[in-house]
Amino acid sequence: MKDSNRAEETLQTEDHGDKFIFRIRYPWRTLLAAKLLLFYALLLLSPALVSSLNIPDFIFLPNYFTAAFAVFLILAWLDFRHFTRQQKKVKASLQQLWTSNRQLRQRAQTSASHTDKLKLFISDKLLEYMEYDEKYLHFKSIAAEVRHNGVISFDKVQSALTYAASHSLPDERGNNAMLYQQALVGMRYLWDLLDLSTTDNMALHISAQVSRCEELLFQAELQGRAISELPLLPGFDPQRALLDTLMLHLGVTLCDAQGNPQPAFLYDQQTLAEQPAPLLLTDSEGLYHIELQPCNPLPGNANHMVLLLENLLRNAQFFATKRQYKSRFAPIAIRLWEAQQCLCVSIYNRGPHISDESREQIFQLGFSTRRVREHNGKGLGLYFAQQIVQGFDGDIGFDNIHNHHERYHLRLELAGGEVQNLNLDVGLNSAGEPLVRLADSNEEAAKQWELRAPKRLQSIEVSRRSHPQVAQLMLAEGTSQWFDPHHPAQPQWLIS
Repeated sequence: MKDSNRAEETLQTEDHGDKFIFRIRYPWRTLLAAKLLLFYALLLLSPALVSSLNIPDFIFLPNYFTAAFAVFLILAWLDFRHFTRQQKKVKASLQQLWTSNRQLRQRAQTSASHTDKLKLFISDKLLEYMEYDEKYLHFKSIAAEVRHNGVISFDKVQSALTYAASHSLPDERGNNAMLYQQALVGMRYLWDLLDLSTTDNMALHISAQVSRCEELLFQAELQGRAISELPLLPGFDPQRALLDTLMLHLGVTLCDAQGNPQPAFLYDQQTLAEQPAPLLLTDSEGLYHIELQPCNPLPGNANHMVLLLENLLRNAQFFATKRQYKSRFAPIAIRLWEAQQCLCVSIYNRGPHISDESREQIFQLGFSTRRVREHNGKGLGLYFAQQIVQGFDGDIGFDNIHNHHERYHLRLELAGGEVQNLNLDVGLNSAGEPLVRLADSNEEAAKQWELRAPKRLQSIEVSRRSHPQVAQLMLAEGTSQWFDPHHPAQPQWLIS
């Protein structure tokens, strides 16, 4: 019983602390007073009972009865007032509880809505990554099946192409032999692609092949054997790999620095090695600016480098053909050189910047920055590229190139020896695009600035504040245009 009373007192304290009261006290004082008043009236009506109980007579005087009745009314009024107060408190508690329950339901609905949204977001992301993982695994299973069933067919086709290339009668231009050779190169590339796609770890697979090639090179050097006598070619020319990627896999028609399409030295390794350095190339569509520096052979499989370059250049081509990224100069610049016994390749293309949020995910399997509107990247190309580079024990990354403020100085030499000096300021608009205007003037900046010279121009010298080099342009009759000669891959200015 003590525990029960203690629990009840605790419950009442908690109820009052929470301001929720749902109990109305019983009017025991009025009930007790009513019983006493009825007993008093019974005594007034039964004198025999009074005498038997030995009750004094003065208690039954009218004044005492009036006082007893007054006390009864007072107690009844006090209980009625207490009842009404408790009734109001109960109603207020019920209203407060109803409001609290409604708020709790609203919070529960809001939380449930947020939970559903979070579940949908997580499920979408999981399905998204699962989709690409499943696609990749499905691709690997198909490639494994093709590899298992296609070994004999590949050997037959390769043997037939090798025999046809050595026994066919070439025409005047040698097109027959070239077609057979291209078909043989394509078959070997297909085989290496399937071989690479069926490995559990591309980087380890490529690294093992590079180690094998280095071992063969060491053995040949120690034994005094020629590289042609080895069971497989232990190295490849990076220049040849880049040219094969462009011509055979991307269908690019390369031109020399003078604009002549398909120069003969592109198809002869010996003649290519004798070309002056650096070797500058373009293409017939004006998309590429290519600079090739002399490079030593790289151990490993040339087709792995071809796959790496093909993925990177296809990404560059995707943005180079968009209207908003077109320009007067080649939108794709490729530079290949050697530094500190390492092969270096840089590919520049005009396109949107890659956000900092995507920097850590850009080389992950299934992630693509082109998953917008009608474009949906597969998220495989840059993953392959990173795995191949890691297999060659290299590094891969990217940099966003931003426009910046600059001041240019122009020295104009007019006919008759007159010289005019001008300063031009290049600023940026809200979108980061460069705008030019005459320095220290109130004219509005524009994308291009025009000058009307009083006499014919003979030469122009261009320099900029942040760079000491001066570009001198000799003008001839007619209309001409010059790009920044110090940055042919990414010109900073154009004068026409």
